[in-house]
Amino acid sequence: MNLTSGLVGAEVTGSIGWLIWDNQSKMNALSPGMYEDAQEVIDTFMATDAIKVVVMRGAGRRAFISGADISSFTKTRSNPEAAAAAREAPIKLRRTLIDMDKPLIAMIYGYCLGGGMGMALNADMRFAASDSQFSVPAAHRGIAYAPEGLKQLVDLVGPSAAKDIMFSARRLKAEEALRIGLINRIVDAEDLEKETIAYAEVLASNAPLSMKASKYFINQLGLEEAHRDNARMDAMQRAAEKSDDFKEATQSFMEKRKPVFTGR
Repeated sequence: MNLTSGLVGAEVTGSIGWLIWDNQSKMNALSPGMYEDAQEVIDTFMATDAIKVVVMRGAGRRAFISGADISSFTKTRSNPEAAAAAREAPIKLRRTLIDMDKPLIAMIYGYCLGGGMGMALNADMRFAASDSQFSVPAAHRGIAYAPEGLKQLVDLVGPSAAKDIMFSARRLKAEEALRIGLINRIVDAEDLEKETIAYAEVLASNAPLSMKASKYFINQLGLEEAHRDNARMDAMQRAAEKSDDFKEATQSFMEKRKPVFTGR
């Protein structure tokens, strides 16, 4: 990988690939170059068969991502042309994270604000420390939040809760975030990494074709019927039925042993 910003890291532990937002002097705020490096990391993970699950996190425990690096706005949002160019990399990364066919978990310590919360919404699941906080302060910044990101928020928490979050720009503590469906799990900060790894390892041991199909189907069900790729969904079902993994699942059940899946 050719990572140039110095603000994004990548690690692999067993079957888990880690995307690390590492801008700790600014509580992991999203700065120029970070989106491109994250794209490089995810592209590499996607091309690596041995990686079954991806976890993204912020470096340290103060923040997942505290938002955008406001100090960079004079350059990246100085005029409409610059703003349009600056949006290209985030839009590409967002689409990659949503469409990737491996499970993606956001492991959240501390502040998850603004663009950080938007980044977390791109994950399939969000596990958060008990002291984490969430907000989208667009109403404090004079920003009209992008419709694509708002749809993700509405899909998770519903229109009324989404309006509360956007209108008030207030910070939600972990308990409220869990109650409204913004996150999936609260874990004590000391145990968060251990529990996230344990869950990721469960996923890594499951049938890749099955999880790939489930993720794609669920995403497709969020679309209007006319926009769904029913032919691809049918093909994925047929491929799973004919796979070696399906045979292995049946054989291991008969032999009363744990299946060993290969993704084929």
